[in-house]
Amino acid sequence: MKSYKPSDVRAVGIFGHRGSGKTSLVEAFLFNAKVTNRLGNVESGNLMLEIDQEALERQTTMAANVGFVEWDGCRIGVIDTPGDGNFWGATQRALKVVDSAIITVSAPDGIEPITMRAGAALAERNVPYAVFVTKLDKEGADLDQALEEIKADLSKDAVPLSLPIGKGPDFKGVVSLLNEKAYLADGDKTKEADIPAELADEVATARETLIDGVAAADDELAEKYLEEGTLSADELSQGLRAAVLSGNLVPVLSGAPASNVGTRVALDLIRAVFPSPSDRPPVKAFESSKMENPIERPADPAGPPIVQIFRTYNDPFAGALSFARVWSGTISGGADLYNTRLSNSDRPSHLYLPQGGTKNGSELKEAGPGDLIVLTKLKSTRTGDTLAVKDNPTYLAPFDEPDALLNFGIMASDQKDEDKASAFINKLCEEDPSLRFERDPETKEMLLGGLGQAHIDYVVARLKASGINVELKEPKVPYRETIRGSVKNIEGKHKKQTGGHGQFGVCYVNVEAVPSGGEIEFVDQIVGGAIPRQFIPSVEKGIRDALKKGPISGSPVVNMKITLFDGKYHRVDSSDMAFQAAGRKAIKAVFTNPKVKQVLLEPYMELDIQCPADNVGDVMGDLNSRRARVNNMTTEGKRGKISASVPMNEILRYTNVLRSITSGRGSFTMKFDRYEEAPPSVQQTVSASYQAAEEDD
Repeated sequence: MKSYKPSDVRAVGIFGHRGSGKTSLVEAFLFNAKVTNRLGNVESGNLMLEIDQEALERQTTMAANVGFVEWDGCRIGVIDTPGDGNFWGATQRALKVVDSAIITVSAPDGIEPITMRAGAALAERNVPYAVFVTKLDKEGADLDQALEEIKADLSKDAVPLSLPIGKGPDFKGVVSLLNEKAYLADGDKTKEADIPAELADEVATARETLIDGVAAADDELAEKYLEEGTLSADELSQGLRAAVLSGNLVPVLSGAPASNVGTRVALDLIRAVFPSPSDRPPVKAFESSKMENPIERPADPAGPPIVQIFRTYNDPFAGALSFARVWSGTISGGADLYNTRLSNSDRPSHLYLPQGGTKNGSELKEAGPGDLIVLTKLKSTRTGDTLAVKDNPTYLAPFDEPDALLNFGIMASDQKDEDKASAFINKLCEEDPSLRFERDPETKEMLLGGLGQAHIDYVVARLKASGINVELKEPKVPYRETIRGSVKNIEGKHKKQTGGHGQFGVCYVNVEAVPSGGEIEFVDQIVGGAIPRQFIPSVEKGIRDALKKGPISGSPVVNMKITLFDGKYHRVDSSDMAFQAAGRKAIKAVFTNPKVKQVLLEPYMELDIQCPADNVGDVMGDLNSRRARVNNMTTEGKRGKISASVPMNEILRYTNVLRSITSGRGSFTMKFDRYEEAPPSVQQTVSASYQAAEEDD
């Protein structure tokens, strides 16, 4: 494998909404660079970079797939990312490890939610990017319309770098404005040609617009352009690179990647314009595991090694594959690396430049800054970990993982497989930290959380493929219970005679509701030894135990103040257990007292929705049917935004609902907002369900 200087290395991410042509673009890169001798096709499943069988069957990217090409003296590492919000965690991690990006926009479909999220994330990190308008060979494709959306939703500084020759069924190729050459479709390949005469004026006008944009980003070039009226080819190329790297210009490419049209122009752009790791700011790190003493590490091959794992995949044949970005230093296979999270050593057996996995990849003796590599057979390292050297460790902040939006109870169909299922899911969580897997401390139910139905279904499919069948059920909503009103002089009495020593304990309490947001407050007002001091904690423990399961739903009781003011005891028969039982009976008496109103509190979630403007009315109607309170609604161009507060019980499967309403073009984020008293109809339904379950048990 040829050795490359950091200045000749590129780390490029391909981002965009599902179905916008990301994978087709990457496969075309591989084909043009002669990595493959056939053009990969999503529908046929003959993809070089996809190593997950489940993703091949579903014809959608579910993880960050990594490959590389050698192009005109440059080694380009490429990450093909998911365009489905269900797998945004993988996309978000890829966003953090690339130096540049291409955003794909489907000409017939326009800007979609994941496109906007990726664009915003790239802008936040100041990552230079280009936009590739795809599917210009499809009915309804229009570059001018797509360009308007790109300027409105992604960057006002977007400027075409190539133009289509024809549109829709008449699409034949593209013209590069940089070298003023046409690239015409020729089967799976393209052939270079002169610019068609009928496009000469359009090309000249577009090239002037490009030169204007480049000159506007550089005072020296602007002055020369004003004086001479043009720029040389070298000046235009160098000026374009400077403008893109500074974020002052976003090139817009045209083509049809599935037919390999326009992709050579994109490769030339990556080679000539996109930054090397040396052109990017040093990575920000820390000198300690407490993320103290910030430092910067430039992309120096001689610097301290820093490697960040952004994907883990447990291949059934090759074992653990750890996909990583090298930020600094030079590493080699078989050398000890220091895992800064675990504070221990881990040693990869081999290093590869991957083509999906290691099967078609190229083994490396060493890797340096900017390389996207895969390390094999690391024992304890997982996604998000940083590898360094023990005598000069560098600590990178962990990836920010998105919150789970959908949660299910999960159990093995066969009880004897429960431990195997748990171990396997924990492995998947190491691969993808945006999955959540835990046991609910209240319900004891095993909970699997993800970013949507497809995310959860992927886990179930992986389990099934390994021979473990599981069942999903909606988890119990974390209701809370409380009371309205107050009562005094409630007796809790436990008296039992069993032949020998008996059991005796009596307590008297006053109970009142406290404002929302309060916990259980226990007040000891015993005087004169009515209850011996050693038994007062016993009463409190009994009370608190009883309040862990309320009578309506079996959920914890909150927002109550219990004052213990009197009691009785027996010198022989009183005990810790007797006074615990007395405390529990006092709480039972509170809930059956006619002066007390039992209240169910339900959790409300704060929901922020983005969807096409055409779907706003339908989304609003659906939210109203779910007892939502809409806080704000706006439309900007073709997009609508809705902010609402909704009971959690009404949106347990909202991912599927929104996808159906918006044909997959809507997205949302969700977080806990507050607890609020449930209406009587909900309280009755929840209570009936709980009582039925108790009777079954």
